[in-house]
Amino acid sequence: MNQSTDVAIVGGGVIGCSIAYQLSKMGINCTVFEKNRLASGASGATAGMIGPIWYFDQTSEPYFQLGMRSFEIFPTLVKELEEAGIDPKFQQTGAIKVLLDEINDAVLLDNLKWQRELGIGVRWIDRKELTDREPEITGKALGGVFSPKDGSIVGVAFVNALAHAATRLGARFFEDVEVMGLEINKDKVIGIRTQLGIYHADHTIICAGPWSGIVQRWLPYSIPVRPIKGQRILLRKSGFLPKSTVQSIVPQKDGSVLSAATREEGNFDQVVTGEAISQMVAKAKEVFPILHDAEFVSASAGVRPGTPDGMPILGPLPGWSGVSLASGHDRLGIMCSPSTAKLMAGFVATGDCSQIAPFSIERFGLSGN
Repeated sequence: MNQSTDVAIVGGGVIGCSIAYQLSKMGINCTVFEKNRLASGASGATAGMIGPIWYFDQTSEPYFQLGMRSFEIFPTLVKELEEAGIDPKFQQTGAIKVLLDEINDAVLLDNLKWQRELGIGVRWIDRKELTDREPEITGKALGGVFSPKDGSIVGVAFVNALAHAATRLGARFFEDVEVMGLEINKDKVIGIRTQLGIYHADHTIICAGPWSGIVQRWLPYSIPVRPIKGQRILLRKSGFLPKSTVQSIVPQKDGSVLSAATREEGNFDQVVTGEAISQMVAKAKEVFPILHDAEFVSASAGVRPGTPDGMPILGPLPGWSGVSLASGHDRLGIMCSPSTAKLMAGFVATGDCSQIAPFSIERFGLSGN
């Protein structure tokens, strides 16, 4: 049976659910379609770190500002979601990047110069302050750079909180419903096809992560998005929990410790491998030797969407009306989701592409139909 929605969103990860929440706040009816369960891909296997100064090239101003804007939005967004009824398990414990070798870690010290100028409290901490904060830190640590406002969030909880809040505002979410293709009339996308039937939509947003780039799955050209697999593990050591995220070791609210992450280009599978577990255990022990006999709690894998230049693709697809893309954030999807969602919701509501122009797919020279 055919149905309709103002906006159809393909993909129930953090980007799709964030956009649904922002559209719902604007009173725009939207429906999210997820072929598995919400957050079943990369959003559920994320390390959840929220600290843009470590992961963005500050010379790439549009992307850096996208990350910084999300960094500013997160505390308020989390309060909104908590008030709506689900805790996204956000914590703002700060993050430390440790100096292990003055020569090899020169980049860490060089970056501190511009990080201090951001006005978010980034500073150097010496060996004594570091060990006072983290007594179990490796004896090789000479000091570190501390960003006190950095945080982390649990991907599954965050996505579920967004979906819950959006549902309360009128959004609909369909899990275990795969979008088989787009409904097209001439050069206009007028909806989507699913096994439940056709859903007509004024606008369709493809947020299918790495599956956004499957050749000619959506439109008769290739979208430059590729799969990048990542794995992570959870460990537990009785009596031990870092105060802050240290390197890629993230304390969790339940007392476990997350160690992340691998990077495997061109891989669509979500299989957890022994080699990856071994690598992440070694990485955790290198920072905190006390974890040498930690309990192994669990491991997970997800596939992230990458692009040729490392920036996401946001906005309309050339040659077609009624359709846009929001994908390609690689490992920064969680971190960029609030600002991405605001930009995409603003575009859908007004048709104004100026705010998302730096992320247009046209930078790759893609032509229309």
